[in-house]
Amino acid sequence: MNINFKVTLSQKETIDLRVAENGFDDISSYIKVAALKMQKFTIRNPEESVEEVSVELSITLTEVQKISLDKNMEESGCKDVAEFLTHVALYGVISAVIEIRSTGKLNAMLERIAKARGLKLDLD
Repeated sequence: MNINFKVTLSQKETIDLRVAENGFDDISSYIKVAALKMQKFTIRNPEESVEEVSVELSITLTEVQKISLDKNMEESGCKDVAEFLTHVALYGVISAVIEIRSTGKLNAMLERIAKARGLKLDLD
């Protein structure tokens, strides 16, 4: 199952930064992981932008993953998958990163990311 949604150019730039900061190889993987691992949240003030929503992003899900995404979306009070995925893409993994950083050292997290990506990381 494919899900497509659009974001503004500045939202896309922010999402690209989140992808890189969190060690993902591509946007689709990042959004999928963030959407499936995201805990319940409340959107307080959705971003109002004068920018045109023009960049299309997409993710591919299995039926089980779609059910999980729908549950996460419903628990967060989002009625629109585009709003949910945009919020998750912009902010989702930050909470996971904060949790990781608060439970260990940043260098340990970076080493885990590098190891998962098959890279040698020299942090000295």
